[in-house]
Amino acid sequence: MFFPAIAPIFRKLGTVMRLSHVDVCNAVLMTGSVTAASRLLNVSQPAVTKLLQSAENHLGFKLFTRDKNRLVPTAEALILQSEFFDISSRVQRLRDLAQELTNQEGSLLRVDCVPSVASSLLPQVMRLFTKKFPKVNCHLETHAHLAITERLLRRQCDIGFALASIPNPGIMEQTLARGSGVCVAPAEEFARSKRQVSWRDLIRCRLIRIPASTQFGGLMLESSHYNDQVRPGGITVTTNLLAMKLAEEGVGVAAIDSFTAAGADLNKVRVLPFHPEVAVELKWLRRIEAQLSHAARGFVQILSAEAERAHRVHQQASKKS
Repeated sequence: MFFPAIAPIFRKLGTVMRLSHVDVCNAVLMTGSVTAASRLLNVSQPAVTKLLQSAENHLGFKLFTRDKNRLVPTAEALILQSEFFDISSRVQRLRDLAQELTNQEGSLLRVDCVPSVASSLLPQVMRLFTKKFPKVNCHLETHAHLAITERLLRRQCDIGFALASIPNPGIMEQTLARGSGVCVAPAEEFARSKRQVSWRDLIRCRLIRIPASTQFGGLMLESSHYNDQVRPGGITVTTNLLAMKLAEEGVGVAAIDSFTAAGADLNKVRVLPFHPEVAVELKWLRRIEAQLSHAARGFVQILSAEAERAHRVHQQASKKS
């Protein structure tokens, strides 16, 4: 997880440098003095001075010059500053993870998901998860689907959730819940008698588009057939949640997934299914060789149940609207 990531950076600095050298150089660059660096690292001032001199000897050039009581970085040190900081941060992250794994009172679960899943499902999922697994430390991040796949392969997260499929030989994808594509429209946009919409119904509407390059742009691909007829003045956004919120404000009509649409304000918008139906699948991802913890399996089960609940809410709301 750690060493492949820092290997290219380490080669820049030379393999003769030790991690203690990097820590000291980074601390002095951050604080500007040996005294402050020693406090930051919780070591003695002579130890900092000795390590700093050793680092300069290994590199073959000076990193600092003295100006009264301060150390002034040389041009070479300033060039290397971002690399020192990067490596030192990653080393600290490694230490934190190691501490989490050796902590007998809990464990660590790292979860990545696309923004729409995070905004629509994770708050309730985390409420239930923390009740069931109170000692598990959970680290959540949002990324596009492709980035989640890459992070799984680099062992930077344990499980991921997405609304699309990008096959990869090192990643196992499994369908967690099935939903559908829906149209979220201001209440006055369509006749009250209308119970479903087609792509052609959107021709006269101001569209709130989610590009195909984002985590859930697939719905808008079909509408591209009508690009020469659609109403001008459309809006492009990057997440389904933002598209839905704009529709609630009467800005336009959005095509999103039913999981996100379950949170729509039905006093402001109508949520109508597409005809023909547009299937949407919520998938969970993991490395093929990964051995999932009990907490990870529990997280998947809770999210699956919440996704199914959200889809049922959408279906009930569609019947009433």
